[in-house]
Amino acid sequence: MTNKSKYHPAIKEYHLKDGSKYYRFTVYLGVDSYTGKDKIVTRSKFPSLKAAQVAIDRLKYEFNNGQKPEDLRKTFSDVYEEWEVTYKDSGVVMSTYSKTEGYIKNHILPFFGHLKVSKITVRHCEQFASQLSKKLKYFHHIINYAADVMNTAVRYEYINSNPFSTAKIPKESVHEISDNYLDVEDFKLLNSHLASLDTMVQALLRVLMFTGIRKGELLVLTWSDINFKKKTLAIREAYSYSKHNNGNNVGLPKPKVSRNILLDDVTIDILKQWKQDQVLRLTQLGIKLNKPSDQLIFNNSVNSFLNSYYPNEQLIEAIEKLNIKFITVHGLRHTHATHLAEASADFAGIQNRLGHVVSKNTTGKYYLHVTNTIKQNTLQSLINYYKDHDIQ
Repeated sequence: MTNKSKYHPAIKEYHLKDGSKYYRFTVYLGVDSYTGKDKIVTRSKFPSLKAAQVAIDRLKYEFNNGQKPEDLRKTFSDVYEEWEVTYKDSGVVMSTYSKTEGYIKNHILPFFGHLKVSKITVRHCEQFASQLSKKLKYFHHIINYAADVMNTAVRYEYINSNPFSTAKIPKESVHEISDNYLDVEDFKLLNSHLASLDTMVQALLRVLMFTGIRKGELLVLTWSDINFKKKTLAIREAYSYSKHNNGNNVGLPKPKVSRNILLDDVTIDILKQWKQDQVLRLTQLGIKLNKPSDQLIFNNSVNSFLNSYYPNEQLIEAIEKLNIKFITVHGLRHTHATHLAEASADFAGIQNRLGHVVSKNTTGKYYLHVTNTIKQNTLQSLINYYKDHDIQ
């Protein structure tokens, strides 16, 4: 072997048995700040002297800028495997994990899997988003998963920045919703579909559909909030995440007033079934309940609050399967209010059921009290309306 480079004496020329000529080197980069040890790198099979010189220059530049050579060889698939471990440990429910795994293996890995994360550019991200938008109507959640894998690469210092952060992503039609509610026929289809779902998802969507509560109110519900004998649901708190909350994300519901909602018999039965199933699932997970009444009604696999996007994912999946009008989770609240109005329910009863501020006029503020009779008549109006449309 002979040295051929004036600037990099480490480069050596060598020949294979077939006579072909290549270049290789063993070069000292410096002291690794992570291990405190000398970093020595060997590379071979460069077709030209120039290619070997460029490789050394690049390695030294990247090493001096805090990027380790072995990290630069990490592919998206490599980082995904690391991301998957932390994602599982985050407490995501297994049904969500299974769907996420499907999104990644069917859409993300075929595009990014073979690429080195250090080579993924903004253009790659925009091409991926563009292709996805042409195949799927609702695709932003899939892009978010790909971006989160790249965030893991940033967090582990394999790359310095996430190209998704500056990529221009096409808008979803979700943002163009004008009438965010379901008519009674689409509502009927969605309600009929619930029986085919996981017990928890069935209970979760049924409560949203037949009570009109806010998503934040749903996430903090415990079994102590339900009185099965009186068929009531107490709304006392709501979950509202903010980085400024210092971890205190549970507070009073809007408009900072508690309320009790009457439940129909079918909703009560579905909740009873889920309560039994939940005990079995928690036992299988090795989770012991110290005080069952404080148990969250809707929990993740580490028995904590569901991710706030979870109800959205379940609703989107059902809507896509049924091919009905798209609405948001908050649209189920709009739907509940609209159907109550179509059922000619008492206006004060609707206000109370939805947790809206009572009218500020003198009559509403001082003289009108929403009695149990008004609450019962409001619910009964809705039940009768749904019976007329063969909904139970």
